[in-house]
Amino acid sequence: MQLSDFINIATDIAFGVSGIIFAFAAFRAFTIGRALVNRVYSSRAYFTAAFAVIVVASIVLPPGVIYFPLLFIFFIMVDTTILAALERDFFHRNTLHWKRVRLIIYPLFIAILIYTLLPSSITNSLPEIVLVAVVIGFIFIYTYTAAAAVVSARRTPDKPLRRFVTLAGLFILGLLINTLVFVFVTDLLAAFLFIIFGYITYLMVMSLSPLGKVEKEIKG
Repeated sequence: MQLSDFINIATDIAFGVSGIIFAFAAFRAFTIGRALVNRVYSSRAYFTAAFAVIVVASIVLPPGVIYFPLLFIFFIMVDTTILAALERDFFHRNTLHWKRVRLIIYPLFIAILIYTLLPSSITNSLPEIVLVAVVIGFIFIYTYTAAAAVVSARRTPDKPLRRFVTLAGLFILGLLINTLVFVFVTDLLAAFLFIIFGYITYLMVMSLSPLGKVEKEIKG
């Protein structure tokens, strides 16, 4: 066997392991979502479950088919979670002006998403400055969102939500690194990073259950 064959096998194994972790995280998220009464927590659990299921689908489908739409879906989840954290901030501070900046990020992200979905025959004919702008825009979106997530988490007294948002911020930074590595370096390292992402997703899910197990919340 050639080195490339070993690399392909290692990549397949890494994606397979990450798929199993994401699938288990999705199962736990659905279970926790059904058990929780708190609407904010349960909606985070269901959103994470849906995200994890789509990740599994992205692993099964050909590379690139659903990856960037997946990033957009995750951004929506983090955006709504940051807004929830801001609402629980005692001083209701607009952390890093997120409520205004997000209105700029959405159309920017959609423009980048459209670019990634264009046929290569079109993107290759565009000036190189367009690709540079897409990369810079993507880095801005995820670094700014990660910063807003971490800072808003520190300012909320809601401990489960704080852990969830913090982990989501770490996930965003990881996705940024993974995307840049996948595009500019190799998909082998990206495959192994997905194992870490799966574990972080599982931690995000379990952060919504303070005792580390599913328990029915009691109103009042």
